[in-house]
Amino acid sequence: MKIGRFMRKFRKQFRYGQKGFTLIELLIVVAILGILAAVIVPNLATFLGTGQVAAANTEVANVETAALAFYADTNGDWPTSTNTTGANDSLRDGPGTAVYLSADAVYNYAFDGNGKVSVTDDTAWPDDANVKWDVDSHTWMKQ
Repeated sequence: MKIGRFMRKFRKQFRYGQKGFTLIELLIVVAILGILAAVIVPNLATFLGTGQVAAANTEVANVETAALAFYADTNGDWPTSTNTTGANDSLRDGPGTAVYLSADAVYNYAFDGNGKVSVTDDTAWPDDANVKWDVDSHTWMKQ
C-alpha cells in the first residue's frame, strides 16, 4: 500500500510541480563543468608529452638490449644501425635466422664502437616535435 500511495503522490507532484531545472541551476552546472575543463585540459597535454618521452626512451632501451644480444651472438661485432623500414637493418635481419627487434624502430639509430646508441641528426621524434634527442645523455627529452 505504501508504494501505491507514493506513486500517486509522485505523479501528482510531477504533473503540478516543478517540471525542469531553473536557469540558476543550469548556470551553476555549466560553471562547474567550465572550471573542471580549465583544470584538466592543460594537465592532459602535459601527461601526453610525458608519455611520448617515456615511449621514446623505452624504444631506446629495447634497441640497446637488442644491440647487446647482437654483440653476444656475433662475437664482438656491434650492429651498424637500425632502419625504420626494416631494410638492411642488422637488428631485424641478424646473422642466420636471429631477429633481435620484433618490429621496426620508430626512429633510425646508430651505434658507436662501444655499442652506445645515438641519433645521427638532431631531429625530432616522428610523432611529436616536442621530443628531441639529447646528445649528452643519449636519451629522448622533452623540449
